Amino acid sequence: MAPIAITPTEEEFPKSKPWPIKGSGGENNSSPPLDDENAPVPFGSGPDQWLYLPSTKRFDLSRGSRRKLTIDADDGVRYHRGCIIDPNKTCLVIVDMQNFFIHPEFCDHAGGLKAIPPTLKVIERCRQQGIQIIWLNWGIDDWNLQRMPPAVQRAFCRKRYDSMGHGWHVRLGAEMPDGQGRCLWKGSWSAQIYDPLLQAADMENDLFFDKDRPSGMWHEDEPLRRYMRESGKKTMLFTGVNTDQCVLGTLTDSYSNGYDCILISDCAGTMTGLMAQEVCDYNVATNYGFVTDSDAFLNATYE
Repeated sequence: MAPIAITPTEEEFPKSKPWPIKGSGGENNSSPPLDDENAPVPFGSGPDQWLYLPSTKRFDLSRGSRRKLTIDADDGVRYHRGCIIDPNKTCLVIVDMQNFFIHPEFCDHAGGLKAIPPTLKVIERCRQQGIQIIWLNWGIDDWNLQRMPPAVQRAFCRKRYDSMGHGWHVRLGAEMPDGQGRCLWKGSWSAQIYDPLLQAADMENDLFFDKDRPSGMWHEDEPLRRYMRESGKKTMLFTGVNTDQCVLGTLTDSYSNGYDCILISDCAGTMTGLMAQEVCDYNVATNYGFVTDSDAFLNATYE
């Protein structure tokens, strides 16, 4: 049977007039005047239009909002000096900072542990700016497990503990030793947010979404994707582990669904090696969105 095509809903891609380019008299010019090198350059159309500002080498993603936060980035592979976002339509997505992935008893994830201090600072800054905090984590149950593709199961069926002297095979949903419950099971210790970050979570105002794939945006019914569609948020800041796996998977699916994607590079980490972090930085910066770091975000200017 041929796969059923899923057509994006009007909520995801609403039909409305594009926001006017400043100084254009309210008109939406498809390209800047040829004699004006500093005229804004539009990308896209309708309410999701971006503007590239040649005078500052920044991309304006604010879509005409009165609230603006300017985040700098250096040149190099990025070919721009950062972007301007609307805090009201932005969320911070913290991916898989869970005991299973970064707790020292489970694995030696130096990159994940290193990402914690800058992530905590970014969380605090987001709260100050009213940016929604989202914790996106693996959290499965029997229904998920019964429908789990073999390729996803295989990724977890390998020896995770050789370096720690244990060496058992870990499978999604498998019972773990020492009363730690089932692997990445909803409510289990392994699926819990690692304590230094858990202490920073606001249980009343933050959002907590489970996923059962590397990407939290892979299907239209995924909790994160539903929230993005229904909330009207347009810009997503990404942190977490592993950069080249679950972070990148969620980011690229978000990109494909029309959302602005910004990777805060020093708030993400991976165990892959092979210059995986650098490759992800390059591909995000030149294709999927923007790359910045925590210092630039903390020093972002507000209008």
